[in-house]
Amino acid sequence: MFRKVLIASVVGVMLTGTLVATSANAASVSNGVPCPSANKTTKIAGGTYKCAKNPTVKNAKLTWVSMDCLNADTAYVKTNKSYLLLAGQMPATLAALDEKIAAEVDNAALKAIDAAALDVKVATWNQKLTEFTAARDAMVADSANATKNRKSITTYNTAITSLKTAIRSATSSAANYRKVGKTVDNMKTTRANAVLNLAQAKDGVAQALSMRALVCQKGL
Repeated sequence: MFRKVLIASVVGVMLTGTLVATSANAASVSNGVPCPSANKTTKIAGGTYKCAKNPTVKNAKLTWVSMDCLNADTAYVKTNKSYLLLAGQMPATLAALDEKIAAEVDNAALKAIDAAALDVKVATWNQKLTEFTAARDAMVADSANATKNRKSITTYNTAITSLKTAIRSATSSAANYRKVGKTVDNMKTTRANAVLNLAQAKDGVAQALSMRALVCQKGL
């Protein structure tokens, strides 16, 4: 009986020691805990850790650092690099767009004048078209003088055709002139989008930095 109790006690001590050792091992691996050698990795229930320098710690020494932390740092570095590149290019990009916009604004003003002038011509031609069409139709209806009016009818038909062609051409040109104004709007939209993209890139850097700080905290 005594022997059974002794064996049970020994087994209990061994199990307790094993549990304590396991818990101690898990507790010894977390962000900020000293580690044996650079680049050594270990896995615990919470994830994978690497013996490295924590990117959020100034003058850091080798400690266990979670792979989540290291991956977050890689993402931050990449995001920040892209932002800095975009920010460096932005002044030249905006200057070029502003120059084009200014030139296009001047061009749009001139084209608007041209379009208005064509509108006046089209209005005049439409009035002539109405008059010529009415005069021709009257001659066509005058069957008693069909022979006498034949030449005049032909002349009117030629004039009517020419007017219609001119009206179509002028209307199309005026519409194209007015599209220059839309080009200015498109350029302004492009500029606004460039500024927005830079702001979003900056926000992305802040988010990546916050994520890195979160997962690189000591003790995680």
